[in-house]
Amino acid sequence: MCSRLDSVESASRQTPGHSLGFPSDLSYDVVVSLMKRRETSTVLLEAIASKLTAEDDCDFWEIALAVVTDEFIQRHDEHSKSGDWVLMIGACSHWLRPHQNRWIAAGGFAAPMGYQNFMPEFDWSLLFVFRAGRWTHVKKLPKRRLKLLRIAVPTRTTRHKQAAIHTRWLPGSEEVLYGFRNIDGNWECLAASDEKARGHIRPNS
Repeated sequence: MCSRLDSVESASRQTPGHSLGFPSDLSYDVVVSLMKRRETSTVLLEAIASKLTAEDDCDFWEIALAVVTDEFIQRHDEHSKSGDWVLMIGACSHWLRPHQNRWIAAGGFAAPMGYQNFMPEFDWSLLFVFRAGRWTHVKKLPKRRLKLLRIAVPTRTTRHKQAAIHTRWLPGSEEVLYGFRNIDGNWECLAASDEKARGHIRPNS
């Protein structure tokens, strides 16, 4: 997993985290945040599981969901909570010449850009609304004023040791890329394209 929680960690109490599956030197607030993230990713993964194939690495999806939902919730808490905050997440099997375009970060990744107007197209997608600290799977976009995070996750991740996902905040045109690598059997988020503005991604082993 990864996090941009340094500011929280520095002002937090210390508590043993190893009994919960986290490193023992993590602070109390960081452990709580990671537990909430794990619960959140589990809720979404349960809804998405039926869409995945044998070529989709469930461990990768779990880590990817944990990272992007943590980012989503941080922004939700930092900004106005009026209107509906929506997560649109889907799988993409067609990228823009992935073997010839590189995103140079943390050793480099195939650039997660779409083949049509540079926006990755979904093979399938699901919608989730975030209200009162909970995710709800919905069939259609709410009609209220929306803040939407669109997430494209690569398919066939069982074949590869690295993967990058594409996200875009709507309305607007802010795009954020996240780079993941499988290290000794564990997926870690090693890079985000907005680190200069929002801080470095820090892996949590």
